[in-house]
Amino acid sequence: MSEGRTVPSWRLGEHVCVTYAGDDECRDLLTAFVKDSVRPGRRVVVFLDADDVDLARHVAAAAPDAAAGQLVVAVHGTGFEASGARRVEQMLEGLTTVREEAFAEGYEAVCVAGQMTWTLRAGFDTDDLIAYESAVNRFFGDGRMAAVCLYDRRRFDKDALTAIGAVHSGPLLRFTVGGWGAHLRLSGELDASNTGSLPSILGMVTEVDSTVLLDASDLRFLDAAGARAIVRFAESRPNRHTVVRCTRGVRQALSLVGADAVSGLVLRDQISGV
Repeated sequence: MSEGRTVPSWRLGEHVCVTYAGDDECRDLLTAFVKDSVRPGRRVVVFLDADDVDLARHVAAAAPDAAAGQLVVAVHGTGFEASGARRVEQMLEGLTTVREEAFAEGYEAVCVAGQMTWTLRAGFDTDDLIAYESAVNRFFGDGRMAAVCLYDRRRFDKDALTAIGAVHSGPLLRFTVGGWGAHLRLSGELDASNTGSLPSILGMVTEVDSTVLLDASDLRFLDAAGARAIVRFAESRPNRHTVVRCTRGVRQALSLVGADAVSGLVLRDQISGV
C-alpha cells in the first residue's frame, strides 16, 4: 500500500492500493493515472463519489486527446450503482461488464481507478471492502488489466486500511495464469503488505482437476503467512498434486510451515523441469 505525495508507478497486471490525505493529492494521483494510462488500445475507467463532480471534470480534462469512449468517468449515483445486500456482487458484476465491453469493442487492455470514498455512501463496511478487493484479484491473471484503488486516510481508519491494503497484490506481487488454468506464476515479493491477496489468487486454480504448477522461481521473498497459504492450498487438493518450482529460500520457508508433510505437495528447484 502506497501513501501520499509520491505518485506510484503502475503496470498492466497490477492491483494497487494507494492512500491519500488531501483532495489535491487525490486529484494529482488520478490525473497522473489517466495521463499515463490513456494509450492506444487501452480503455481507462475512473469511478468517483457523488460529491466529486468537479473532480470528474478535472480528470476528464487530463486526457484531452483521448478518443471517443476511451476515457470513461463514472460518478456513483449518476454513472453506476452498487448498494444494498448485493453491493459487493454488484460491483464485481459491473467490473466484469466494463472489462468485457472494452474487449468486445476492440480494446486490448483496461485500466481502472476508483476513488473509494463512494463505498461509504453505498453502505460498504470493512469486511465488504476486503471481500471485494480480494475477489477483484481474479481480474489480473492475464495481464490485460490494471487497477488503482484510492482510499482517503481521513475517512477510513488505519486498521481498516492495513487490512484492505494487504489483499491488494500489487505493486510488489505479480501473477499470471496459463496452461488452461493449471499454471500459476508468481513473481516479486509476498510480505505483510500483500500476503492477504494470496488466498484469492490461489483460488483461481483450486478447482483444476489436474496437477497445478505453481511457478515461484521469480518470487524473491515469501513470508510465513504466504508459505502457510500455499501449504493449505495443497492440503485442500488431497487427490491432486501441486508442484511448486521455487528458489532455495522459498523452499525453506515452505518446509518450515509443514510442506514436507503434505503428500500432494512436490517442491522442485527453480531450474528443474516438471
